[in-house]
Amino acid sequence: MSKRFVRTVAAGGCIIIFGALLLLNWEKVFGDYRPIQTATAVFKLEVGSQDVAKTTDSDNVLYYMVKKGHLDEYIKLMNEKGYVLKEKDIDHNRLVFNNGQEDEQIYYKRFARKYTMIDGEG
Repeated sequence: MSKRFVRTVAAGGCIIIFGALLLLNWEKVFGDYRPIQTATAVFKLEVGSQDVAKTTDSDNVLYYMVKKGHLDEYIKLMNEKGYVLKEKDIDHNRLVFNNGQEDEQIYYKRFARKYTMIDGEG
């Protein structure tokens, strides 16, 4: 057998094993988030040209995802929607936006090592 054939079979076997482990443990890896939509959001951040990606959890609650340390991209998105950043509370992982007379608190948390998951507005 050629080396190319052996490498192809080995790579295919690794992909199958990794996929099976991911399918068996998707709740531990993704939590309440939907794996396909979350993977699509990560793809949009890494490969696509988007700075902010939308995703939902298993209850269809809207979340935004940004790369770790890039909360300013989300703040720009909110500014485009007419919200003004009033407070950035890093200790409590909270952003406070003002839209006219109302203040809206939006919480965020770390997702994996490289991403930040932000609660959807409203």
